[in-house]
Amino acid sequence: MTSETENWSWWVGRDEERYTTECATKEEAVYIAREKYEGAYICEAQKLANIKLSGYFDADFFVENAEDNAYDDHGDHESDDVIFDVTPDQRRDLDAMVRAAIDAWQEKHGLKFTGFLFSASRNHEYIDGPEDEATQ
Repeated sequence: MTSETENWSWWVGRDEERYTTECATKEEAVYIAREKYEGAYICEAQKLANIKLSGYFDADFFVENAEDNAYDDHGDHESDDVIFDVTPDQRRDLDAMVRAAIDAWQEKHGLKFTGFLFSASRNHEYIDGPEDEATQ
């Protein structure tokens, strides 16, 4: 699954498991954690900038699914013969050709797919809120 990684950015979240606010700088993250969240976690993280849809195509699954779907209409119900009898080399070739077509389609339409999870993170820290700082 080839994907492009974007640059590091700062994130703010109510707990260490879920960061929801992206920030351009650490200073902005600290301000938001203090003032808007009244105390929160911050970290510097990367997300994938473009997840390749082609990485999720699987020729083995596709051929098996096609076989199941076509069997009722075209299969010999009295034998174990398969309709789509392809070799492992042919499946690998199908996988490569379809993935290339999906990549070309994604590029043609300028589609950028991103997920929620980080691909890497660092510099985790908790920032106290204004009330927490006042009691220290």
